[in-house]
Amino acid sequence: MLISLSAQPVLLDGLVQAEDLICFPVHGKKHQYKYLPNTGGLSVKNGTPEFSFLQYAFENENSAGGNSSITKALGGGLLHFLVEYYTPERDVDRAEKKLQKMFDNDSIQLMGPVEITKGQFVLVSSILIDGEESKELIGTGKAPVFQNSKVAFSFMMDQEKSQILMESFKMKTPDISIMFDLSFQALTSAYNGKVTVDWNMVQNSSYSNKSVDAIFFSSDTEKTFQELTQAGAITMESYGNDSLGGDMLDAAYDKLLKMMYEPVQPDSINEDDSKSWVEKTFGSRGLAGSLIGGSNVYRQRTIKTSGKTTVEINSRQFVDRHHFVTFNIGDLYKKHGNDERVFRKAALDEDLFKQREIFVNIDGDMKSEFEKMVNSVAVSMKKKHTNGDETVREVFFNTANLEDFNGPLKMIYLNKEDVDKEKWLDYDYSIHWQFKKDGDYQTDWKKSNAPIINLYAPYKLHQIDLMGDLEKLKEENVMAVVVQIEYPFFGKNKKEKLLIKPFNESNELVMNTILPSEVHEVKYTLTWVYKDGKKLSSSGTDEFGILLIDEIPEGE
Repeated sequence: MLISLSAQPVLLDGLVQAEDLICFPVHGKKHQYKYLPNTGGLSVKNGTPEFSFLQYAFENENSAGGNSSITKALGGGLLHFLVEYYTPERDVDRAEKKLQKMFDNDSIQLMGPVEITKGQFVLVSSILIDGEESKELIGTGKAPVFQNSKVAFSFMMDQEKSQILMESFKMKTPDISIMFDLSFQALTSAYNGKVTVDWNMVQNSSYSNKSVDAIFFSSDTEKTFQELTQAGAITMESYGNDSLGGDMLDAAYDKLLKMMYEPVQPDSINEDDSKSWVEKTFGSRGLAGSLIGGSNVYRQRTIKTSGKTTVEINSRQFVDRHHFVTFNIGDLYKKHGNDERVFRKAALDEDLFKQREIFVNIDGDMKSEFEKMVNSVAVSMKKKHTNGDETVREVFFNTANLEDFNGPLKMIYLNKEDVDKEKWLDYDYSIHWQFKKDGDYQTDWKKSNAPIINLYAPYKLHQIDLMGDLEKLKEENVMAVVVQIEYPFFGKNKKEKLLIKPFNESNELVMNTILPSEVHEVKYTLTWVYKDGKKLSSSGTDEFGILLIDEIPEGE
């Protein structure tokens, strides 16, 4: 399945800072611009932030009294809130007027936000350890791809961290920050040239001498590409006066990044590297972030390819860029400290009146693809109680009710003689997907004790870049290259083909498809068709999303 790109892509080299907004011209639309969201904050409902911080205590039956009749109870804290990113109308109006003034043209219009392709949010808090401030990565999660969409965050903490957090809330400016890392695609200028990678030189460079387990940040990868360019391992050849070497390397950056590095989620790396990531993002780099590379963390790939690979750059290229929206959680305690709906302390001494709320949060990536792939999704939950009763709950999403979806839904169960408080939190859930044209898929029952079920799509977008020197194919009298990929899709076998004609002026050199989440590679067959009718084929598997179309096998 080939997935079409946005109907209105933006031009990267037309970036303009207009008042508080970063704006880009729309490709093919004269006098039209789009902007990146610039504001984040807690969601508000009926004038009250959708936020709650509960400090709770319950009896410690195993406490040792010692010399005092006052002992320490058990307990901790539960923090839950909804956040969103958006752009105030006043900022849009001011930016539009600024653009009109900058270009002396009253016809210029801001047409809406740039389409976000992927998002994640990060929660960071400062905690005092031995008298010194230390920034801690509390958690990460997927963020919606549409502005003004809410995302929920919830976590529990022990007594000490609960009290530290409460004291932080009482400060004038609590040091609790939330960052949205938003990815988007933009078109580069139309350069005319090519970038060649000499893999033998790369393998002899400092790049290959580093541990495969080492963590790299965006600044590290950019430095590596600069060093390899200076050493001659990466060379550029441009044609015409409009092709600038530095800009052309930026256009090839995304393809080089995919060939040499693989992204790693911050919450999946070890604690020391996680602290480095937080410091890079919230420390020396500040909160603004970068449009190039973003806050991503990488590990290097093991290079097995030898010889040279040529990346043709003879048209506009789609490149991925990052945009950060960061905000402080604000002086909530000053405004709402006396509102028990927001801040509350409770002694949990009666199990009968307790209820458990399980929130179901729909992922932004799935929401954007819902009409293309999915008819409906049902999330079922069952809880086996100590007294033998079983509670069953279900929430249901389809195309009709998706537009009314605003924030997480929830399923509730009561305490039915569930004396063990930790086991009371345990439940099972299953997700049933109804796909368009491709049947359905139901997960096994999974055990969980988390207060949130994040509903992620069981598939992912997978891009395959077809790289190679088309001039070399012409010299070999290759008339066409047929690319076929094959992969499993929820019980079915899918096949897709793409035809490349080296003697044509333009070719589509990217295959976009959808794979199940657990599928990490595709089978491929490359067939080279010569002028005299001869055909050569090569088959294999690929997990990196790169196929080299100019590596022709030797004929029989």
